[in-house]
Amino acid sequence: MKSEILLLALVGFASLALGAEAPGALTLPDVRAIVRQRQKAVARVETFEYYLPGLIRRGGRLANPFPITATVGEALSFAFYLPSGFFYGMRKHLGSGVLFDPQGYVLTNHHVVKGADRITVRLTDAQGVRRKFDATVVGTDPHVDVALLKIDPGKFPLVTAPLGDSEQVALGDWVIAVGNPYHLTGTVTCGVVGGLHRQVRANLLEDYIQVDAAVNPGNSGGPILNARGEVIGLVDLGLFPANSIGFAIPTSLITPYLDDLKKHGRPRRGYLGVDLTDLTPELAAERGLRVETGVLVSGVSHFSPGGQAGLEKGDIVESVGGKKVATARDVQMAALRTPPGTVLPITVRRGDKVLDLKPTLGPRRTPLRIL
Repeated sequence: MKSEILLLALVGFASLALGAEAPGALTLPDVRAIVRQRQKAVARVETFEYYLPGLIRRGGRLANPFPITATVGEALSFAFYLPSGFFYGMRKHLGSGVLFDPQGYVLTNHHVVKGADRITVRLTDAQGVRRKFDATVVGTDPHVDVALLKIDPGKFPLVTAPLGDSEQVALGDWVIAVGNPYHLTGTVTCGVVGGLHRQVRANLLEDYIQVDAAVNPGNSGGPILNARGEVIGLVDLGLFPANSIGFAIPTSLITPYLDDLKKHGRPRRGYLGVDLTDLTPELAAERGLRVETGVLVSGVSHFSPGGQAGLEKGDIVESVGGKKVATARDVQMAALRTPPGTVLPITVRRGDKVLDLKPTLGPRRTPLRIL
Protein backbone atom coordinates (compact mmCIF):
# COMPACT_ATOMS: atom_id res chain seq x y z
CA MET A 1 0.00 0.00 0.00
CA LYS A 2 2.79 2.39 0.95
CA SER A 3 4.63 1.63 -2.28
CA GLU A 4 1.49 2.43 -4.29
CA ILE A 5 1.05 5.77 -2.47
CA LEU A 6 4.73 6.58 -3.08
CA LEU A 7 4.37 5.75 -6.78
CA LEU A 8 1.30 7.98 -7.11
CA ALA A 9 3.11 10.80 -5.37
CA LEU A 10 6.09 10.52 -7.73
CA VAL A 11 3.79 10.52 -10.73
CA GLY A 12 2.01 13.61 -9.37
CA PHE A 13 5.27 15.49 -8.79
CA ALA A 14 6.48 14.55 -12.29
CA SER A 15 3.23 15.81 -13.79
CA LEU A 16 3.56 19.10 -11.94
CA ALA A 17 7.15 19.50 -13.09
CA LEU A 18 6.27 18.78 -16.69
CA GLY A 19 3.29 21.10 -16.48
CA ALA A 20 5.49 23.91 -15.23
CA GLU A 21 7.85 23.54 -18.18
CA ALA A 22 5.24 22.84 -20.83
CA PRO A 23 4.90 25.48 -23.59
CA GLY A 24 1.72 27.46 -24.14
CA ALA A 25 -1.25 26.21 -26.09
CA LEU A 26 -0.41 25.17 -29.65
CA THR A 27 -1.83 27.54 -32.25
CA LEU A 28 -2.20 26.41 -35.85
CA PRO A 29 -2.57 28.69 -38.88
CA ASP A 30 -5.92 28.78 -40.65
CA VAL A 31 -4.60 27.01 -43.73
CA ARG A 32 -7.98 26.93 -45.42
CA ALA A 33 -8.39 30.72 -45.18
CA ILE A 34 -4.81 31.41 -46.30
CA VAL A 35 -5.13 29.14 -49.32
CA ARG A 36 -8.49 30.67 -50.22
CA GLN A 37 -6.86 34.13 -50.23
CA ARG A 38 -3.56 33.33 -51.95
CA GLN A 39 -4.01 30.31 -54.21
CA LYS A 40 -5.20 32.44 -57.13
CA ALA A 41 -1.91 34.36 -57.01
CA VAL A 42 0.08 31.18 -57.63
CA ALA A 43 0.99 30.84 -61.30
CA ARG A 44 1.56 27.85 -63.51
CA VAL A 45 4.65 28.73 -65.56
CA GLU A 46 5.02 26.83 -68.84
CA THR A 47 8.17 27.26 -70.94
CA PHE A 48 8.78 26.14 -74.48
CA GLU A 49 12.18 25.56 -76.09
CA TYR A 50 12.48 25.09 -79.84
CA TYR A 51 15.01 22.61 -81.13
CA LEU A 52 17.34 24.78 -83.26
CA PRO A 53 17.74 27.67 -80.76
CA GLY A 54 18.28 25.12 -78.00
CA LEU A 55 20.98 23.37 -80.03
CA ILE A 56 22.78 26.69 -80.67
CA ARG A 57 22.66 27.61 -76.96
CA ARG A 58 24.11 24.28 -75.86
CA GLY A 59 26.81 24.34 -78.50
CA GLY A 60 27.66 27.94 -77.59
CA ARG A 61 28.20 27.04 -73.94
CA LEU A 62 30.69 24.37 -74.97
CA ALA A 63 32.60 26.76 -77.26
CA ASN A 64 32.49 29.79 -74.98
CA PRO A 65 36.04 30.77 -73.89
CA PHE A 66 35.07 33.57 -71.48
CA PRO A 67 35.15 31.99 -68.98
CA ILE A 68 36.01 28.39 -69.77
CA THR A 69 32.89 26.89 -68.26
CA ALA A 70 32.39 23.79 -70.38
CA THR A 71 31.75 20.82 -68.12
CA VAL A 72 31.09 17.14 -68.58
CA GLY A 73 27.44 17.83 -67.78
CA GLU A 74 27.16 20.40 -70.58
CA ALA A 75 28.88 18.05 -73.00
CA LEU A 76 26.43 15.28 -72.12
CA SER A 77 23.52 17.74 -72.40
CA PHE A 78 24.62 18.63 -75.94
CA ALA A 79 25.19 14.98 -76.90
CA PHE A 80 21.74 13.84 -75.72
CA TYR A 81 20.00 16.92 -77.11
CA LEU A 82 21.49 16.60 -80.60
CA PRO A 83 19.39 13.61 -81.80
CA SER A 84 16.23 14.75 -79.99
CA GLY A 85 15.15 16.84 -82.97
CA PHE A 86 14.27 13.65 -84.82
CA PHE A 87 11.57 12.91 -82.20
CA TYR A 88 10.14 16.33 -81.33
CA GLY A 89 10.86 19.89 -82.34
CA MET A 90 9.89 21.55 -79.10
CA ARG A 91 10.44 20.90 -75.39
CA LYS A 92 7.92 21.93 -72.76
CA HIS A 93 8.82 22.48 -69.11
CA LEU A 94 6.61 23.25 -66.12
CA GLY A 95 7.23 25.29 -63.00
CA SER A 96 5.45 27.58 -60.59
CA GLY A 97 5.47 31.27 -59.79
CA VAL A 98 3.69 33.93 -57.77
CA LEU A 99 2.02 37.17 -58.85
CA PHE A 100 3.02 39.80 -56.28
CA ASP A 101 2.29 43.04 -58.15
CA PRO A 102 -1.04 44.07 -59.74
CA GLN A 103 0.91 45.52 -62.68
CA GLY A 104 1.62 41.94 -63.74
CA TYR A 105 5.00 41.08 -62.22
CA VAL A 106 5.54 37.39 -61.47
CA LEU A 107 8.44 35.83 -59.55
CA THR A 108 9.78 32.38 -60.37
CA ASN A 109 13.12 30.54 -60.55
CA HIS A 110 15.77 31.35 -63.12
CA HIS A 111 16.18 27.66 -63.92
CA VAL A 112 12.47 27.44 -64.76
CA VAL A 113 12.75 29.97 -67.60
CA LYS A 114 16.40 29.47 -68.59
CA GLY A 115 16.70 28.75 -72.30
CA ALA A 116 12.98 29.34 -72.93
CA ASP A 117 11.92 30.64 -76.34
CA ARG A 118 8.34 31.19 -75.22
CA ILE A 119 6.78 31.49 -71.75
CA THR A 120 3.14 31.09 -70.81
CA VAL A 121 1.68 31.95 -67.40
CA ARG A 122 -1.67 30.57 -66.28
CA LEU A 123 -3.55 32.19 -63.39
CA THR A 124 -7.02 32.10 -61.92
CA ASP A 125 -8.51 35.59 -61.74
CA ALA A 126 -10.54 37.03 -58.86
CA GLN A 127 -13.76 35.75 -60.43
CA GLY A 128 -12.46 32.17 -60.60
CA VAL A 129 -11.81 32.10 -64.35
CA ARG A 130 -8.62 30.40 -65.50
CA ARG A 131 -6.60 32.81 -67.68
CA LYS A 132 -3.62 32.34 -69.98
CA PHE A 133 -1.00 35.07 -70.49
CA ASP A 134 2.14 35.40 -72.57
CA ALA A 135 5.07 36.39 -70.37
CA THR A 136 8.40 38.10 -70.96
CA VAL A 137 11.54 37.93 -68.84
CA VAL A 138 12.22 41.35 -67.31
CA GLY A 139 15.28 40.39 -65.29
CA THR A 140 17.17 37.40 -63.93
CA ASP A 141 19.49 36.66 -61.03
CA PRO A 142 21.19 33.34 -61.87
CA HIS A 143 23.35 33.36 -58.73
CA VAL A 144 20.26 33.34 -56.50
CA ASP A 145 18.09 31.49 -59.08
CA VAL A 146 15.38 34.13 -59.38
CA ALA A 147 13.61 35.45 -62.48
CA LEU A 148 11.16 38.33 -62.79
CA LEU A 149 8.45 37.92 -65.43
CA LYS A 150 5.91 40.42 -66.77
CA ILE A 151 2.43 39.72 -68.06
CA ASP A 152 -0.24 42.11 -69.29
CA PRO A 153 -3.23 41.68 -66.94
CA GLY A 154 -5.44 43.73 -69.24
CA LYS A 155 -8.90 44.22 -67.79
CA PHE A 156 -8.88 40.98 -65.80
CA PRO A 157 -8.98 41.34 -61.99
CA LEU A 158 -6.04 39.34 -60.69
CA VAL A 159 -5.15 38.35 -57.13
CA THR A 160 -1.69 39.09 -55.71
CA ALA A 161 0.25 37.75 -52.74
CA PRO A 162 2.28 40.24 -50.66
CA LEU A 163 5.99 39.74 -50.11
CA GLY A 164 6.85 39.30 -46.42
CA ASP A 165 10.04 39.75 -44.40
CA SER A 166 12.02 36.51 -44.31
CA GLU A 167 14.32 38.02 -41.66
CA GLN A 168 11.49 37.49 -39.16
CA VAL A 169 11.26 33.75 -39.86
CA ALA A 170 12.21 31.48 -36.95
CA LEU A 171 12.76 27.75 -36.54
CA GLY A 172 9.47 25.95 -36.03
CA ASP A 173 7.31 28.56 -37.82
CA TRP A 174 4.43 27.10 -39.79
CA VAL A 175 4.73 27.41 -43.58
CA ILE A 176 2.55 26.57 -46.57
CA ALA A 177 3.83 25.63 -50.04
CA VAL A 178 1.61 26.06 -53.10
CA GLY A 179 2.67 24.95 -56.56
CA ASN A 180 2.26 22.56 -59.46
CA PRO A 181 4.23 19.36 -58.76
CA TYR A 182 4.00 16.70 -61.45
CA HIS A 183 1.40 18.80 -63.35
CA LEU A 184 -0.94 18.75 -60.31
CA THR A 185 -2.01 22.38 -60.44
CA GLY A 186 -2.54 24.24 -57.17
CA THR A 187 -1.19 21.55 -54.84
CA VAL A 188 -0.99 22.67 -51.18
CA THR A 189 1.38 21.20 -48.59
CA CYS A 190 2.19 22.33 -45.04
CA GLY A 191 5.10 22.04 -42.68
CA VAL A 192 7.45 23.99 -40.47
CA VAL A 193 10.74 25.80 -40.89
CA GLY A 194 13.41 23.18 -40.23
CA GLY A 195 16.52 25.27 -40.79
CA LEU A 196 17.82 28.72 -41.65
CA HIS A 197 20.83 30.04 -43.59
CA ARG A 198 21.40 26.72 -45.34
CA GLN A 199 24.03 26.34 -48.06
CA VAL A 200 23.58 23.31 -50.29
CA ARG A 201 25.79 23.94 -53.33
CA ALA A 202 28.58 26.05 -51.74
CA ASN A 203 27.27 29.14 -53.54
CA LEU A 204 28.22 32.39 -51.79
CA LEU A 205 24.71 33.77 -52.30
CA GLU A 206 22.82 30.77 -50.96
CA ASP A 207 20.94 31.51 -47.76
CA TYR A 208 18.13 28.97 -47.94
CA ILE A 209 15.16 28.50 -45.65
CA GLN A 210 14.77 24.76 -45.06
CA VAL A 211 11.17 23.54 -44.87
CA ASP A 212 9.61 20.13 -44.37
CA ALA A 213 6.53 20.92 -46.48
CA ALA A 214 6.64 18.43 -49.34
CA VAL A 215 8.07 19.89 -52.57
CA ASN A 216 8.57 18.03 -55.82
CA PRO A 217 9.48 18.75 -59.46
CA GLY A 218 7.05 21.43 -60.63
CA ASN A 219 7.06 23.28 -57.29
CA SER A 220 10.10 25.28 -58.41
CA GLY A 221 9.40 29.01 -58.25
CA GLY A 222 6.25 28.59 -56.18
CA PRO A 223 5.71 30.55 -52.98
CA ILE A 224 6.34 29.55 -49.39
CA LEU A 225 3.74 31.36 -47.26
CA ASN A 226 3.87 32.17 -43.56
CA ALA A 227 0.94 32.01 -41.15
CA ARG A 228 -0.16 35.50 -42.28
CA GLY A 229 -0.30 34.50 -45.93
CA GLU A 230 2.82 36.48 -46.87
CA VAL A 231 5.41 35.15 -49.30
CA ILE A 232 8.63 34.57 -47.35
CA GLY A 233 10.44 32.54 -49.99
CA LEU A 234 10.42 30.82 -53.38
CA VAL A 235 10.80 27.05 -53.63
CA ASP A 236 14.13 26.33 -55.30
CA LEU A 237 15.02 22.69 -54.79
CA GLY A 238 14.46 19.54 -52.79
CA LEU A 239 16.68 16.68 -51.71
CA PHE A 240 15.96 13.58 -53.80
CA PRO A 241 14.65 11.06 -52.88
CA ALA A 242 13.39 12.76 -49.68
CA ASN A 243 10.48 15.03 -50.61
CA SER A 244 10.09 16.30 -47.03
CA ILE A 245 13.26 18.41 -47.14
CA GLY A 246 12.92 21.46 -49.34
CA PHE A 247 14.83 24.71 -49.70
CA ALA A 248 13.40 28.14 -50.41
CA ILE A 249 15.10 31.36 -51.49
CA PRO A 250 14.30 33.94 -48.78
CA THR A 251 12.63 37.20 -49.80
CA SER A 252 15.56 39.02 -48.17
CA LEU A 253 17.59 38.00 -51.24
CA ILE A 254 14.83 39.08 -53.64
CA THR A 255 12.95 42.16 -52.43
CA PRO A 256 15.94 44.56 -52.22
CA TYR A 257 16.76 43.90 -55.89
CA LEU A 258 13.32 44.12 -57.51
CA ASP A 259 13.91 47.68 -58.74
CA ASP A 260 17.27 46.62 -60.18
CA LEU A 261 15.65 43.70 -61.99
CA LYS A 262 12.98 46.00 -63.43
CA LYS A 263 15.37 48.77 -64.49
CA HIS A 264 18.60 46.95 -65.33
CA GLY A 265 17.57 43.33 -65.81
CA ARG A 266 20.01 42.16 -63.12
CA PRO A 267 20.74 42.90 -59.45
CA ARG A 268 23.48 45.30 -58.35
CA ARG A 269 25.40 43.96 -55.35
CA GLY A 270 28.18 45.42 -53.28
CA TYR A 271 31.78 44.23 -53.39
CA LEU A 272 34.22 44.64 -50.47
CA GLY A 273 37.22 42.71 -51.78
CA VAL A 274 38.47 40.94 -48.67
CA ASP A 275 38.91 37.29 -47.68
CA LEU A 276 37.28 36.35 -44.38
CA THR A 277 37.60 33.39 -42.03
CA ASP A 278 35.63 32.38 -38.95
CA LEU A 279 37.96 32.69 -35.98
CA THR A 280 38.36 29.60 -33.78
CA PRO A 281 40.32 29.14 -30.54
CA GLU A 282 42.87 27.02 -32.44
CA LEU A 283 43.36 29.66 -35.13
CA ALA A 284 43.57 32.41 -32.52
CA ALA A 285 46.27 30.50 -30.62
CA GLU A 286 48.18 29.87 -33.84
CA ARG A 287 48.22 33.58 -34.70
CA GLY A 288 48.74 34.81 -31.16
CA LEU A 289 45.41 36.67 -31.00
CA ARG A 290 43.82 37.68 -27.71
CA VAL A 291 40.27 36.86 -28.82
CA GLU A 292 38.95 33.39 -29.65
CA THR A 293 35.82 34.18 -31.65
CA GLY A 294 34.96 36.64 -34.38
CA VAL A 295 35.68 37.22 -38.06
CA LEU A 296 39.30 37.31 -39.18
CA VAL A 297 40.41 39.22 -42.29
CA SER A 298 42.68 36.63 -43.93
CA GLY A 299 43.42 38.57 -47.11
CA VAL A 300 42.89 42.00 -48.68
CA SER A 301 43.24 43.17 -52.25
CA HIS A 302 45.02 46.52 -52.10
CA PHE A 303 42.94 48.07 -54.88
CA SER A 304 39.62 46.75 -53.52
CA PRO A 305 37.14 48.97 -51.64
CA GLY A 306 38.15 47.28 -48.37
CA GLY A 307 41.87 47.77 -49.04
CA GLN A 308 41.41 51.40 -50.01
CA ALA A 309 39.46 52.04 -46.80
CA GLY A 310 42.28 50.68 -44.64
CA LEU A 311 41.31 47.09 -43.90
CA GLU A 312 44.39 44.94 -43.28
CA LYS A 313 45.16 41.25 -43.05
CA GLY A 314 44.81 40.13 -39.42
CA ASP A 315 42.02 42.59 -38.52
CA ILE A 316 39.13 41.22 -36.46
CA VAL A 317 35.76 42.46 -37.76
CA GLU A 318 33.43 43.29 -34.88
CA SER A 319 30.50 45.00 -36.60
CA VAL A 320 29.26 45.91 -40.06
CA GLY A 321 26.72 48.63 -40.69
CA GLY A 322 26.30 49.12 -36.96
CA LYS A 323 25.38 45.46 -36.36
CA LYS A 324 27.51 42.91 -34.53
CA VAL A 325 28.80 40.06 -36.71
CA ALA A 326 29.64 36.56 -35.54
CA THR A 327 30.61 34.76 -38.76
CA ALA A 328 32.32 35.51 -42.05
CA ARG A 329 28.99 34.90 -43.74
CA ASP A 330 27.42 37.75 -41.75
CA VAL A 331 29.99 40.15 -43.22
CA GLN A 332 29.67 38.75 -46.74
CA MET A 333 25.88 38.98 -46.77
CA ALA A 334 25.97 42.53 -45.37
CA ALA A 335 28.23 43.60 -48.23
CA LEU A 336 26.22 41.74 -50.89
CA ARG A 337 22.96 43.31 -49.74
CA THR A 338 24.39 46.83 -49.87
CA PRO A 339 24.17 48.66 -53.23
CA PRO A 340 27.42 49.66 -54.95
CA GLY A 341 28.50 53.22 -54.20
CA THR A 342 27.17 53.02 -50.64
CA VAL A 343 29.39 53.59 -47.61
CA LEU A 344 29.29 50.54 -45.33
CA PRO A 345 30.72 51.33 -41.87
CA ILE A 346 32.94 48.56 -40.49
CA THR A 347 34.43 48.36 -36.99
CA VAL A 348 37.58 46.26 -36.62
CA ARG A 349 39.99 45.42 -33.82
CA ARG A 350 43.66 45.69 -34.69
CA GLY A 351 45.81 44.67 -31.73
CA ASP A 352 44.66 46.86 -28.83
CA LYS A 353 42.99 49.43 -31.07
CA VAL A 354 39.40 49.63 -32.26
CA LEU A 355 39.07 51.32 -35.66
CA ASP A 356 35.99 52.62 -37.47
CA LEU A 357 36.46 52.30 -41.22
CA LYS A 358 34.12 53.50 -43.97
CA PRO A 359 34.66 51.68 -47.26
CA THR A 360 32.58 52.66 -50.28
CA LEU A 361 31.48 49.41 -51.89
CA GLY A 362 32.17 48.73 -55.54
CA PRO A 363 29.98 46.72 -57.93
CA ARG A 364 30.20 42.95 -57.81
CA ARG A 365 31.33 41.78 -61.21
CA THR A 366 29.95 38.85 -63.15
CA PRO A 367 32.09 36.68 -65.45
CA LEU A 368 32.21 37.80 -69.09
CA ARG A 369 30.30 35.51 -71.41
CA ILE A 370 30.10 35.66 -75.18
CA LEU A 371 27.14 33.29 -75.48
